[in-house]
Amino acid sequence: MIKFLFPDNFIWGSATSALQIEGASDADGRGPSVWDSFCREHPEKIYQQATPEIACDHYRKYAEDVALIKQFGHNGYRMSISWPRIFPSGQKDFNNAGADFYSRLFDFLLQNGIEPNVTLYHWDLPQYLADNGGWENPATIDAFVNYSQKCFELYADRVKLWSTINEPAWTTLNGYVTALHPPCRTDYKAAVQVATNFLVAHARAANCFHSMNKPGKIGIALNMSPVYPATSTPEDIAAAELADSIFNAWFSEILLKGKFPQKASELYHKAGIFPNISDSDMNLFENGNLLDFIGVNYYYPHYATSEAAETSFHLNTSGNRNESCMFSIEGLFRFVKNPTGIYTDWAWEIKPEVLYDLLTKIHSLAPGLPVYITENGIGKNETLTDGTVQDDDRIEFVQSHLEAIHKAISAGINVRGYYMWSLLDNFSWINGFKKRYGFFFVDRDTMMRFPKKSAHWYRNVAQNNGF
Repeated sequence: MIKFLFPDNFIWGSATSALQIEGASDADGRGPSVWDSFCREHPEKIYQQATPEIACDHYRKYAEDVALIKQFGHNGYRMSISWPRIFPSGQKDFNNAGADFYSRLFDFLLQNGIEPNVTLYHWDLPQYLADNGGWENPATIDAFVNYSQKCFELYADRVKLWSTINEPAWTTLNGYVTALHPPCRTDYKAAVQVATNFLVAHARAANCFHSMNKPGKIGIALNMSPVYPATSTPEDIAAAELADSIFNAWFSEILLKGKFPQKASELYHKAGIFPNISDSDMNLFENGNLLDFIGVNYYYPHYATSEAAETSFHLNTSGNRNESCMFSIEGLFRFVKNPTGIYTDWAWEIKPEVLYDLLTKIHSLAPGLPVYITENGIGKNETLTDGTVQDDDRIEFVQSHLEAIHKAISAGINVRGYYMWSLLDNFSWINGFKKRYGFFFVDRDTMMRFPKKSAHWYRNVAQNNGF
């Protein structure tokens, strides 16, 4: 008996990104990305000095992977296009071989009844653009719109769901605040400008897409980690509101309401770091029509205290439960652990009920807007035993979050699909290959894929449209 039945045509999928699975980093004319360079130049920053040079070898094994997606019942697949595979320098040097790969992939997905949901930018900035100022340089926005337009021209006859940018908050945070990701800087002024330039890039690309009158819909994938006060004191409440304004509302409210959030804006003005933005770009936000849907990447919440005596950043990359994450900005706020929380080995709290709260908040800002859960999953340190992985805790994680989604749908929130992160155990940025998220275990020596227990469970969920 199905207790949690989902709407007809609900998307049951999984998610990946080009850099994390494709490999073939210099094949068929692909240019270098910032992550290729970063891994070569700073191996000490990546767990076990891993690189995405081979990743999951999806570039060569895509037909096998699509067959697995079909065999295990998915009717949707979220993926990204590698910008440097299409334009090796990021600009006008169009690469036919790279473009043809995605054409073959989209054809094969559709032949197998799998709807692609395609992200244009999942952090793999072409190195040439990075060398010329990266996302601080307005020319990168122009290059992104040019690249986006070319993808729309090439693939919009087959791709009906587009996301412009994946997790602008997370890549800005770690690139320009914690310095854990490229370009490895701590520069608050640059961070605020880059965060805003991502939003402008989305707005211009979405405007371009709509002006081309192509079929399909366009949105953005935001990482959303709601921030709660660590205690009920006025100071902690204020700290949580400020942190939420910076990490979440700066990206969501400008797109959903057409204006930047008050608390973050006041802080940036006071600090002299409010971003430059033209009147014409601001008009794009104020006029709306920039989101046909919103993608939500949800993993965990934050808890903020005002007791922030120093600036300190640390991310657990070892999977050691005794190693805590740290984020603190002196005089503003510090994130602390929930003393009653249940945490993963990487110190991320498991709290599915927050996803319901998050979906309710989005609905209050934009009633009826279609929502896709574009990422949600659990990273684990796993080993293969007798050809599989008994990942019951992943099943429990996904099921509990699906229950929260079902509750939201029952409350009238327009959630249309779920993409579990990730299809495969892939390159997990500075976590290397230790942190495994996939439905399929990837043997690093042979590149063979092995379905985990969760893959079989999820196939039954998809086939029954519920559980």
